[in-house]
Amino acid sequence: MVTLPLSPANIRINPPVADAGDVLRTLAEILAGSTGLSAKGIAVALQQREMQGSTGIGHGVALPHARVEGVNQIAIAALRTAQGIPFAAPDGLDVSIFLAVVVPKAAATAHLETLSALAAKLAVDEVREALMKTPDPQDFFRLLAGPT
Repeated sequence: MVTLPLSPANIRINPPVADAGDVLRTLAEILAGSTGLSAKGIAVALQQREMQGSTGIGHGVALPHARVEGVNQIAIAALRTAQGIPFAAPDGLDVSIFLAVVVPKAAATAHLETLSALAAKLAVDEVREALMKTPDPQDFFRLLAGPT
């Protein structure tokens, strides 16, 4: 299993977001702190990727992601909303759990491995349900980083 480069410091529970744009900007701000890049540049990369097709994967989950020039290592940020956000997921459900991934431009294999690991973890009903219930970023982190 891939080790996920996520820390509790990169997790936000119920931040004040109203729409998909707010979600991507908030995730970009978190990722800017991890990568040293501008939040605006990361937000643009995430938004451009969304324009190619929604990163909503269903069951109230989305995995916004982008390969970004200047990123030296994979970084992940997580956000859970109190209310579902329309995100064009294939099952039509609004999204409450967002995990954003930015990777170096040349890291195509690591990019896919990270997305696959996250998708596998989030495919487990009990994990998603627990992520929706916890008010604590530490618990959210443990649920994602621990064994399924």
